[in-house]
This record gives sequence, structure tokens and C-alpha cells, in this order.
Amino acid sequence: MAEDLLERARDSLGAGSLDAALAAAREVVLSYPRAPGSGEALGIVARALVEMGMGGEGADAALDFARLLGPSHPRLPEALLLRARGLGLMGEGAAGIRSLHDFPASAPDSLLVRGRSLVRELIPGVAPAALQELAEGFPLSNPVRGLLAAELAVSLYLRGEMAEAERWAQAALAGPVEEREERLARGVLDRRLEEVLGRPVVLGAILPRSGVSPGQLQYGEWVYEGIQVALEEFKDRLRRPVRLEVVDDQGQPSGGRNGARALEGLGAMGVVGPLTQEILIEAGKGRSGALPIISPFAFMPQGESTGVLSLSGPDPAGARLVARYAWELGVKRVVVARPSTQEAGADARAFADEFEGLGGVLSREVVFDSGATFFQKEFREVETLSPDGLFLPLSPREIQLLAPQVTFYGLDTLGIQLLGTSGWTDDLVVLGVDSRHTDGVIAATTRRAQEESEAFQAFRTAYESFFQKTLRSELPAFGYDAAALFLSALEQGPRTPEELQEALNRIQGFPGATGPITIEGGRILREPRLVRIQDQELIYITSRSR
Repeated sequence: MAEDLLERARDSLGAGSLDAALAAAREVVLSYPRAPGSGEALGIVARALVEMGMGGEGADAALDFARLLGPSHPRLPEALLLRARGLGLMGEGAAGIRSLHDFPASAPDSLLVRGRSLVRELIPGVAPAALQELAEGFPLSNPVRGLLAAELAVSLYLRGEMAEAERWAQAALAGPVEEREERLARGVLDRRLEEVLGRPVVLGAILPRSGVSPGQLQYGEWVYEGIQVALEEFKDRLRRPVRLEVVDDQGQPSGGRNGARALEGLGAMGVVGPLTQEILIEAGKGRSGALPIISPFAFMPQGESTGVLSLSGPDPAGARLVARYAWELGVKRVVVARPSTQEAGADARAFADEFEGLGGVLSREVVFDSGATFFQKEFREVETLSPDGLFLPLSPREIQLLAPQVTFYGLDTLGIQLLGTSGWTDDLVVLGVDSRHTDGVIAATTRRAQEESEAFQAFRTAYESFFQKTLRSELPAFGYDAAALFLSALEQGPRTPEELQEALNRIQGFPGATGPITIEGGRILREPRLVRIQDQELIYITSRSR
């Protein structure tokens, strides 16, 4: 009778009738426990239960089967695999792997392949500490120990524990290991694991996509287009793919803070944007780590937050260049008139340090509210001091208000040389302000001279090829440069945001579409040029002291 039931269990299992196989095999185990073949029946019970998804019962049956077989039985590997699969079905990955502790290296190749495949399936559900415990507890001869050592090395590497990661990578290579695990271990030792894994680098962007004016939406779209051109250009130069994640800040400061946190959660290495200062400040504050940020237009006040860069921040190099040229022109006494902003203050300090170092005299620094619209009091003060030059580090919007009043209050008749920074070279000023109020102004600019437009022309060609449309604004170039700086730094192989920031700080003379860029001391520096504004044009001039 037992033999007939066992035959029925075998046939049913072969035909895929798991219920029938289980019923027949259980009858043998329960009713004929000492009959020949009862051990085989116990194995059929375990296999049927596991394949039916009944992990707990299957694991228990497989354990009984393994104990019955003993350590030297040729079917022991099969029993151990069944138990491991059953425990895995219950979500007990670590216990499942642990059940293979005595898996013999002499098992047939087919079972060795199944064992390693099963371990690979179970590892994702195992906590790092448990994985280390498993690797440390397995004997050197165990055929899956090399796999465990390689996976532990990967886990440690991704957590930044490089010394331990390398130790386990070497342990993996010392034992029996398959090609996949060998590549992982060597990737750890060569510090290029991300490349081996094929994991994309996440580049984030915080841009307005809703809730703002059409003009702000257009700015955001232009920056986004520039980023896309950079990604297309660098995709064949980087060893890892790059995935762009865009967060909508909705034009709100909280959008910057929440966006930075969301991108950190996605594992972003760097962030392009936001576009306005108040949102940028909140994004800087919202980071929990050292996530580097490059804003195309907004400026983070110095000392406010490390690792936040701007393509359009203060222009200390330009201010120093203007100071040297003013001295060359014979300007000896200067008054500074500026708004009470940190950006203008930084430019004023740079100008004063350079000018006074040459022997010039800074007669006074006149500071007015950044929202001021009338400047009679300030200009009367300047008139009383009667300087040779007036340094005005202003934004384009401020110049639109102030420049006509220079003429209205008669300062243009006193022979005072007007001096400025890059705000004076913006199209809003050069083309938007009557030339009577801007003619003769000496300023520094990072705008491209026509003869220096090779990098921008290359960007234009790439843009128009990618989008199949004409480039109608320079603003996409700012998005391109912000992203391209990150991508260029990634060519140095950084693994963390901190390492990416260090790589950024090594960039010298980057050929940006918006002009050459150097990053030094956590600040983007540009090579300024001197211009004289005349008849709504920028006339490039050369300083003898450059």
C-alpha cells in the first residue's frame, strides 16, 4: 500500500498535481513512517508545500527531511534548498540564507546554480547587519560564501565604509565566486562600483512649473531646455547614466525647502536652480546634507549656506577690474553709492580694497534702501563731495530707476566718471534705458564679446539640433552651464554629494556657453571684460594692468 501511494505521489508531482501529490505523500508519512520510501515521501511533502506557496509548513517539512537524510546524503542539498525557499516565502530572507550554512561544495553543479540564484533573490530583504553576520558565520568552503562576501562589500561601499568594503571584496575574490560577484568585488576595489551596477546618477532641478506668471514659467522652461542639451552632450562621456528629476517649486519659498528634501530622498548628487533668491535660500536651508546647488540666476548671500553656487552672483573680479581701470584713467577720489544688499556690499568691498590699494581715496559709501525709488538726498551728498568717480554696483532694475535721476539731478554735468558692474551691461539697461543716461559708463561684464562666442555658438548648434528649433534667447545657456558644471565634475568619478562638491571646486576655466567659469573657494568666478557703454552698445576696452 505504501509503495502504491508513493508511486501516486511521484506521478502527481510530475504531472503538476500538487494537491494530489501532497495528499498521497502525507498518507505515506503519517500511516507508514517506517516503510521503505517514507523519507522520499517526506521530501515530496516539503516540495509540494513550498511550490504551493505554503512557506512555513514547507520549511518545517524540509527541515525534517534534511534531518532524516543526514549530513552526507546526496539529497541533502535539495532539502536545504527547499527549506531556504520556504523561509523566503515567509519573508525570512536571512533565516533562509542561514539554512544553507551546511550546503556542501560537492553538490551537483545544477544545485549549486540554484543555490546561488536563490541567495541572490533573498539578499535584498536582508538588513545590512544581518548580511554581515551571515557572511562572518559561513565557512570558507561554503559555495555561497563568496556571493555573500561580494554583496556585503557592495552594501558597505554604498554606505561609505570603504575599508571594510575592500576587505570583504578581497574575501569574495579569495573563494569560489561567479562572474557577476567577481565584477562586483573588483568594482569595489577599483572604486567604480556604480559603473558596474549601472546605477544612474540623479541630477535634480528645482524650477517653477506651475503657480507663477507666464514670464517665470518661460524662464523655467528655458533653463530646463538648457539642462536637456547638457545631458545630451555628456551622455556618451560619462561612465554612468544620468537621470534628471525635476521638482516644481510653484514659485514659493517652501517649494525650495521641500524640493531640496525630496531630491535628497531620491539620492540626487546635485541640483540646478531655483531661479529666485528667496526660494534658493530656503532650498539651501532645506538640505540635511551637503547637496550642492547651482542657481542660474539667484544669488545666495555670502556665508548664508555652503555648497550653494550662482552663475549670476556678485562680481568681485569685475569690481576690482573697474577699480584698476578707473585709477589708470586718472580717477583719484571715488564715492560708492549702493543699495543695502549683500551682493552690492560684496562688490563695493572688492572695489574699495583694490582702489585704495592703488592709492585712491574712497570719500564715502552712500547706502540706500534696496527698494528706494528716489535718490535726491543721495545725489546731493555726492555733489557736495565732488568726487572724480561714482561707483554704482546695481542690479538692472535698480539702474532703470536710478540712471535717469543721475541726469535729472545734474551729476552728468560735473565731470564725474560713472563706474559699474555687470548690471549695467544687461539688455534691460543697454537697450532699455535712454542712452543719455548710460553713455560713457565704464563697467565690467561677463557677457560674451562677438569675437569670443565660440562656446556659445557650439551651444546654439547643439540646442537647435536637439530641439529642431531656433534658439531665441541666451537664457537656456544658463541652464546648460549649471548642468554642464555638474556633469563635468562627474567625469572625475565622485560617489557622494560631498565628493561632487570637491570635484566642482577643482574646475578651472570651464568653457561655458555664458563665458569661461572657474570655481574657487565655493564661489563661481568669471573672467570679466571692461566695456564703455555708448549709443546703446557695449564697446570692449582693454585695461593696461590686466
